[in-house]
This record gives sequence, C-alpha cells and structure tokens, in this order.
Amino acid sequence: LNGLAFRTFFCTQYIRHPSMPLYTPEPDICHELLGHVPMFVDRDFCDFSQEIGLASLGASDEDVLKLARCYWHSVEFGLCRGEDGTHKAYGAGL
Repeated sequence: LNGLAFRTFFCTQYIRHPSMPLYTPEPDICHELLGHVPMFVDRDFCDFSQEIGLASLGASDEDVLKLARCYWHSVEFGLCRGEDGTHKAYGAGL
C-alpha cells in the first residue's frame, strides 16, 4: 500500500498460461493492465488510492491489514451508486 502514497501502482510481470487464457490462480499482468490501470484514469480514484497509501505510512501492521482489506474489497469487487441512483458493480476482479 505504501507505493500508492507516492502514486505508484506495483504490477506483477507474471502472465497466465496460454492453455487457460480465461483463468489464472493469481493476478497476472492481463488482470493488472485490463482491470486496474483503466481505473487510474479517474482523478478521484487516484486520489482515493493515494489517501489509502498515505494512511498506511507509519501505521501498525494491524491497521495496514485493515486498510489493505478495505482497498482490496473496494478495488477488486466494488459497488458504487450511479448518477441515476442505481447501484453498479465495478472492479478489476469482475
């Protein structure tokens, strides 16, 4: 999380095996580039991510774990309210 404080998103270099292009047991570069990177185009999302990162600096291990869980549940499988009031799912894990 601390990289986010400096507006840095760490990314894996692993790529899924070609025999199973629609599944990987762990996040790979396809997931990172297609799932996460587009969200960083939004200034509000970047600011939110940086705030989580800043909060992690100097935090206890227990608090970092709580921040990581909050961030993960928001960024991988999030829920937001659209301008019309409807709820919409978003996230890199969808």
